[in-house]
Amino acid sequence: MLDANGFEVHDLGIDVPEENFIEKIKETGATVVAMSGLLTLAFDSMKKTVDAIKEAGLRGQVKIMIGGSQVDDTVCAYTGADAYGTDAMSAVTYAKQWLGGE
Repeated sequence: MLDANGFEVHDLGIDVPEENFIEKIKETGATVVAMSGLLTLAFDSMKKTVDAIKEAGLRGQVKIMIGGSQVDDTVCAYTGADAYGTDAMSAVTYAKQWLGGE
C-alpha cells in the first residue's frame, strides 16, 4: 500500500535478521521503518529489531511503525515502535504525517 501511494519501499522479506534493517537504513538513509507480523510470535522479533536500531545509534533518524491483526497499544509499547496499525492504510497515514505529506 505504501508503494501504491508514492513511497519508496524496500521490502526486506520475511523473518529478516535485525542486521538487515540496520544495513538498509544506512544504505538508503531511510526515515521510516515498517514491520508487520500476523502472529504473536512476531512481537519479540519486532522488539529485537527496534532495540538493534537503537543500539546502532539510528533510532533518532527513523520513525518505526508496526502492524498486524494482533497488534495493539500494548504490543506497540512492548516493541518500542512509534505507532501501529491494523490495516495497510494506517501505514500510509502515518508515513504521510511523519514525512509531511498530510
